[in-house]
Amino acid sequence: MNCLKKYPMAAGEEKLSMELTSMEVVDEFDDIRYTTYGVRVTDEEGGVIFAALDVDTRREYVQQFVELCVRFEARVIHLPDILEDYLA
Repeated sequence: MNCLKKYPMAAGEEKLSMELTSMEVVDEFDDIRYTTYGVRVTDEEGGVIFAALDVDTRREYVQQFVELCVRFEARVIHLPDILEDYLA
């Protein structure tokens, strides 16, 4: 898994960062390989607070989600519900 871009979280979320991630997925059963994009929130030591690593194969779609969360200062506790609504 690679961090493509890191964003600082809202002021109330002390020293947390939201990251756009990517990873290569190999499906040996169907003999396919693809890149998927996800979201991860880390603390200042790099500990993972929240992760949704396989959100979508469209980078722009996932990046837009991350940027909306950062812009509207989403709290970590709400990210699972916000992501579920975004994907619906």
